[in-house]
This record gives sequence, C-alpha cells and structure tokens, in this order.
Amino acid sequence: MLRPADDSGKSVVQRVSAAGYYAGSSILVQFMNKALFTTFQFQFPITVALAQMLVMLPICYLVAKPRLEWATAKAVFPLAVVNILNVVFGLVGTADLNVPMFIALRRFTLVCTIVLERSLMHKQHDRATIGAVVLMIGGAVVAAATDLTFSLYGYVAVVINNFLTALYLIMVKNSPATSGLTTTGLLGYNAALSLPLLTAALALSNEPRQISLYPGFRWRGYQVSMVLSCILGLTVSHSTFVCTRINDPIMTSTAGNLKNVIMTIVGAFAFGDFRFSVWNSVGLGMSMVGAIWYAAKSAMKVSQHEYC
Repeated sequence: MLRPADDSGKSVVQRVSAAGYYAGSSILVQFMNKALFTTFQFQFPITVALAQMLVMLPICYLVAKPRLEWATAKAVFPLAVVNILNVVFGLVGTADLNVPMFIALRRFTLVCTIVLERSLMHKQHDRATIGAVVLMIGGAVVAAATDLTFSLYGYVAVVINNFLTALYLIMVKNSPATSGLTTTGLLGYNAALSLPLLTAALALSNEPRQISLYPGFRWRGYQVSMVLSCILGLTVSHSTFVCTRINDPIMTSTAGNLKNVIMTIVGAFAFGDFRFSVWNSVGLGMSMVGAIWYAAKSAMKVSQHEYC
C-alpha cells in the first residue's frame, strides 16, 4: 500500500544537490551504456544489467550491513521487480535508438508519473505543470513522427521503460517497505532480489550463445566501458533513491529532463547514429524548451515554499 511521504524540512541546497547528483550520474551511465551498445556493439542488455547487480550487491552489503530478514525481503520484492524490469527495458531502448530520440521519448515519463500520482496518490498538478508537459510531449511526438532511424522495438521498450520508471519513483518515495532501510541497504536488497530474476531471464534468452561469438572481449575500450558501466549503474541507482527521497518523483523526472538537454546535444554528434531532419530537430527543440520551463518552474516553487 502506497502512502504519501513527508518531504518537508529539506532545504533548497539539499534538493538541488540531490537533483544534480542524479542528473550527473544519469548522464554518465547513459553515455557509457550507449558506448557499449553502439561503439563496441555489445548489444546484450540483460547481461549488462546482471553485471551491474553483481557489482552493486557486495558493495552495498559491505557499506550498509543491513539485517537480512525474510519479512523485509518480501516487502521490498515488488520494488525489486519493477526496478529490474525498468533497467532492462531502459538498456534495450538505449541500444536501439539514437540518443536524441531516446531522450525525447523518455520525456513521456513525466506524463506517466502525473497519471500514476493522480490515480494512486490522488495528487493534483497545476496548469503550469500540465502546460510544460504538453510542450515536452508535443515536441517528442513531432520528433518521433519524423525520426529517420525509426525502430519499433526500441520505441516499445522506451514506452514500457517510461511507465516502469514512473512507478518505481513513486514506490521509492511512498512505499512503507522503504522507510526502515537506509538508501544503500535498500539497494542491497534490490540487487539481491534482482539477481535470480536476471539469471533466469538470461538463461531463457539468446544472449549466452550470442555472447560466445562476441569478438571484442580483449578490446581495452570495451573493458573500460563495461567496468565503468557497472560502477555507474550503482551510482545512478543510489542517486535515484537519494533524489526521490529528498524531493519527489516529479522533481526526479525534472532533473532527468534537464540532463537530457545536455545529452540531446552531445548525443547527436557523439555516436554517429543520429540522422538530421528539420522537423525532427524542431520537435527535439520544443521538447527541450518544455523541459527547461518545467525545471525552472519547479525550482521556483521549491524556493517559494522554503522562504514563505
């Protein structure tokens, strides 16, 4: 059962720092994953997710040393399932879409968050919020309609990823199961519960056979990218918890949209899979303007609440 969480008492500095931590971590991990999938053609998302969890589990356990209790594991299990599905579908979308298009479609996460908050938490949103979201989504629709590198598989993966991300953020913020654990301890439980699910998914997929044919295991660039992807997977998971607990799901989505402005510009030139078209670029620009508008509105709202 989800219950509204109390996030009062947090200063602007704490909120902005948490959002910056999440945005920076997310930028680095998404570019590193994109390098793995596109530059080094290691297109095995379940394997990457499994490797990230294998790194996350021992580090989180050694740092937090949480008490291992069946009742806690049972309570956290739904969050772990949503988390691992979210990670896998996000990796699939990263692999199949160019960075600007992936970023544009990821803005639909805000719509999913608003819809789920209204239906699950009965939360209301003002007209300025709705207006900014409409601009972001309108731009994403224009961009998608004129995408010259269309991939149905990638589009479906990102749509599912958006819904799972919104649900995950709301669960992190409002689920009673998360209240008795530290952020690192909760990540440890998440990783431990995710490993059997990922192992089963890997065994049922074609990835083991395909990986045996991969020619790049000795490439230094691949090795560095894989190690950094695993480390940054821990960082972005930790920062997601921190940002959502200190702020709220909408603010975490906003931080994601701000970092997406940077990723859209850099990603268009970094990986060679973006094909320019006028209307596609117009749509991406509209979506970025909406993201900046929403972020500015949210920051001003937080500041006014603190100093009123």
